[in-house]
Amino acid sequence: MAARKRAKRMTPEGRREHILDAAVALILANRHSSCTLEQVAEVAHISKPLVYKYFPKREDLMKAILEREFEELRGRGLDAIPRQIPVEKVIRIAVERSLKYYFERGPIIRLLSTDPAVATLVRADNREQRAKTLDYFIARHMKGTNIPKNVALIAVTMVINAPIHSISALRRRGIEADLATEVWTEFILGGWKALEARYGVSNENQREPIRLVRPKRRSSAL
Repeated sequence: MAARKRAKRMTPEGRREHILDAAVALILANRHSSCTLEQVAEVAHISKPLVYKYFPKREDLMKAILEREFEELRGRGLDAIPRQIPVEKVIRIAVERSLKYYFERGPIIRLLSTDPAVATLVRADNREQRAKTLDYFIARHMKGTNIPKNVALIAVTMVINAPIHSISALRRRGIEADLATEVWTEFILGGWKALEARYGVSNENQREPIRLVRPKRRSSAL
């Protein structure tokens, strides 16, 4: 049996981060979140009791990983972008930061979201953050382009939810983050111009939700 490598001396915070990093590496390597604290200890080259000192249960470790990932993502989100700047610039910055995160670290959230121990937390945090982003961009685009709210809601909802479901496929095809960011940003900005041309109105007070009227079906002759 190979001797375990001697653990380096670390501060408590450094040791905690080291354990989290080891768990993330294990999850990504296995392509699923089903790991044990014993396996994490082996990857981290530390004793099981030391892992248990920081994370008494596996669920505690999974939640800590998730919280760290969400903290990282929030640090790249709207809260870190000045609100006074033009909406086009906000979009460029937000897309660049979010896609870079998803290319670098996105798979970990996707894998954790299938884990029953943290799935509820994933959904709750996602709902909260996405709702804030949704409301912000709907308001900005309605103000700047006079697009009806239901049209803005459709566009923003689809734009926000597309990246996390697309990054893995892009990475498998060798697409780099910089190119994806450039293409997706131009796609969004061009799309908003097209929506303004199609649905925008000149007077904000006249703006009403768009209603599509389906043609009546003719009854067949008997």
